[in-house]
Amino acid sequence: MPTPSINNLYLEGLEVIATKKRPVVRKSDPKPPAAYEILVPEPTPKPTSPRLSRATEFLREKTNEARQRTQSQIEQRVLQGVLPLWDDDNRGVPNPLVRSGLFTVGNSEKREYVPDMLIASLSNYEIRYTGAELRQDDLSVWLSLVNLARAKPMSEAIYFTGYQIVKDLGWRMHSESYKRVQDCIERLKVTGLKITTRDHESAYSGSLIRDYGWTERDEKGNTKWMVRFEPRISSLFMEDTVTLLEWDIRKKIGPRSTLALWLLSFYSTHRAPEPNSLAKIHELCRSKDTLSSFRRNVRNALAKLVEREFLKAFNMDNDMLKVEKRVKPKLVRSR
Repeated sequence: MPTPSINNLYLEGLEVIATKKRPVVRKSDPKPPAAYEILVPEPTPKPTSPRLSRATEFLREKTNEARQRTQSQIEQRVLQGVLPLWDDDNRGVPNPLVRSGLFTVGNSEKREYVPDMLIASLSNYEIRYTGAELRQDDLSVWLSLVNLARAKPMSEAIYFTGYQIVKDLGWRMHSESYKRVQDCIERLKVTGLKITTRDHESAYSGSLIRDYGWTERDEKGNTKWMVRFEPRISSLFMEDTVTLLEWDIRKKIGPRSTLALWLLSFYSTHRAPEPNSLAKIHELCRSKDTLSSFRRNVRNALAKLVEREFLKAFNMDNDMLKVEKRVKPKLVRSR
């Protein structure tokens, strides 16, 4: 008996084709008979290498240990209330404060008041600030005061004269300089600062100066000023988050060259600075100049840093800024 066929195709051939080729089934089509249902096995996941699994677990444990150790070190620093050590030729500054626009390059313009402003930052921190705009003169005064306070617990008050601070800053000995220092201190006191790590592992919330006042004149006729810091601000001064600024270079640049001062602090925190776009630097320092004016000002500021032998060279090509440092970052010493 001949094999039945349809359209000249033998049914035996159709059965072979049906078992080799998966039919196209639409959602609206009825489910095919079980005899012709073709099961496609799910791909089996590749087994995880025991060595890779152990390495991942080891890395996770070490990361957690580092976080716990860092948090423990921060709490210990706060309990001790002391800063790490540096010599008189340098000034210690927490990296988040100078890798951001907290202290701007403003000069003669009127200072604006900012409420809970998110500050542009290149560091691993989120910075929010409330208060009058802070500039490079405020940073210089704050660094000078922190330098006086580093020898004692941060909870203790420090006493000094206006002459002492003006001389340390290298400013002109004039009544205007005394008034400028006083204005900076008052501005630094009325500040609200919140600095949080991106992973929210640690934070600081408070002012840059806790108390400020003055006492009667001493035997030489000089008025004694008093400043006290928030004790917890010492948590920002960890050995691996503090940069030592070359104080003599900062003084020689002078208080008027605010962009050069900002770039000096910014690049001091980098051992081998990565290229940055001109637009990014413009954003970070919170310059109000147009980009064309800012481009010219950056060239002049960097030329001044080369002149002061902080930089070896710089290059600005297609608005990408590259610098080569001569001065390497110095490390602070723990107590």
